[in-house]
Amino acid sequence: MKAVVKYGKGKGMVELREVPDPKITKDDEVLIEVKAVSFCGSDLHIYHDAHPYWPPMILGHEFSGVIVEVGKSVKDWKVGDRVVSETRIGSCGVCYVCQSGFPQVCEQKRPYGIGVNGAYAKYVVGPARLLHSLPENVTYEVGAIVEPTAICITSILERSNLQAGETTLIVGPGPIGLISLAIAKVSGASLIILVGRGKKGGLRLQKAQELGADLIIDTDQEDPVPKILHVTKGLGVDCLIETSGNPEVIPKVFEMVRRLGRICAIGITGGQDISIPYDRGIFKGLRLDFCFSSSWTAWEKAITLISKGLLTLEKLITHRLPLEAWDEAFRLLENRQAIKIVLIP
Repeated sequence: MKAVVKYGKGKGMVELREVPDPKITKDDEVLIEVKAVSFCGSDLHIYHDAHPYWPPMILGHEFSGVIVEVGKSVKDWKVGDRVVSETRIGSCGVCYVCQSGFPQVCEQKRPYGIGVNGAYAKYVVGPARLLHSLPENVTYEVGAIVEPTAICITSILERSNLQAGETTLIVGPGPIGLISLAIAKVSGASLIILVGRGKKGGLRLQKAQELGADLIIDTDQEDPVPKILHVTKGLGVDCLIETSGNPEVIPKVFEMVRRLGRICAIGITGGQDISIPYDRGIFKGLRLDFCFSSSWTAWEKAITLISKGLLTLEKLITHRLPLEAWDEAFRLLENRQAIKIVLIP
């Protein structure tokens, strides 16, 4: 089969290769025919050697598909089932973090497309315990966006506990920022503000408007700090969701959150160290939640919200391309000419 492979450490080192079809080697595994796989920002970070990864491996961790073979001990799944899969392969199950109910943060985790072969291919093999059923009324393309949606739900609702009626600011109009906006909307946030760059992200700011942002601030046109303080009557927002990973922007978020407010940090920098106004955070009594990966419950919530039509994430899919056009997908994302790109193997 053809697969997009990160074959070595260093910038680039990615190409389309002919590789053997994967096979089930453990009784608890399933073989999945990949129907759709979505590009993630971390794939770009891996391409640029700015994210942990263990080559050689096939890229891709946001995917949906159908089961074509099951291992001997798999009981709850059968051939023909439509599925999506969590990414926490390798979680040990016995460390303090795993036993506390957070295996997605286990140090031993080796996700699809990062530590083991992923889904930029026709087939992928993985543990049945990580599967979730994909309802018939959810397309495979939208199914490929369940993984980042689950991350946002884990971060925003389960960890930072966004409540109905709260004011919310989203920094960064990329895919995670736009999914966060949709989640804030369905959660009943009273005021949703999005901050981003118009010159580099015009398409994304337009999409934010379509998704129902109450206010969009173009940082190429104005400083967001005084604007935020003005619209919140000097208070600042209740909850700020940082998805940009921009070292120049992150220090400013401490000024846009109200005293005793919350910062939900989801965006990654690609390995850069950032100086933050630590004392300012102390004196304002802020809560800073560093958020990572996704819980089992968040996957179930994401699928339910999508299936019921409350999260209309198909609006985020701007391109559908064949697997062979993976390099075109990289180019579009690097130039911010796309939001979510779905590859069809």
